[in-house]
Amino acid sequence: MDDIDSEIIRSLVRNSRITLSQMSKEINVPDATISNRLKKLEKSVIKQYTLLVDPDEMGLKVTAIIIIQTESEKHENVKNELSKLEEVSEVYSVSGEYDILIKVWAHSIEELNEIMNSKVRSVDGVEDLTEMIVMERVKEGVIPPI
Repeated sequence: MDDIDSEIIRSLVRNSRITLSQMSKEINVPDATISNRLKKLEKSVIKQYTLLVDPDEMGLKVTAIIIIQTESEKHENVKNELSKLEEVSEVYSVSGEYDILIKVWAHSIEELNEIMNSKVRSVDGVEDLTEMIVMERVKEGVIPPI
């Protein structure tokens, strides 16, 4: 990835609906170059085009970060099963005292409690967990810095 590719990515991060013509003017590179590079980036760097919504406007008032200890032989099962839950937006395998970190969205504390008890704790291999309720979203991003 060179500087032009990075500029294309930055442009898409700022506005994923930008036209090739607009991007061409913004980056000062011909449309054809943008088009060719974008096709290459879509095969390697760009995994998917998606939508970023405002959780509050969607009624998702509660966000929780949960750290989970797993039975070591069931670690793979736990991370795979947690990845299937629609309320779970992120799953990370981590080092340290805990094995997995997940981010969960809910409409209320009661719904979060239901998700935790009926879905997360019921996954075979979950040994222990600690829930942290997010009090304020200070910065949330979808990609690392380019």
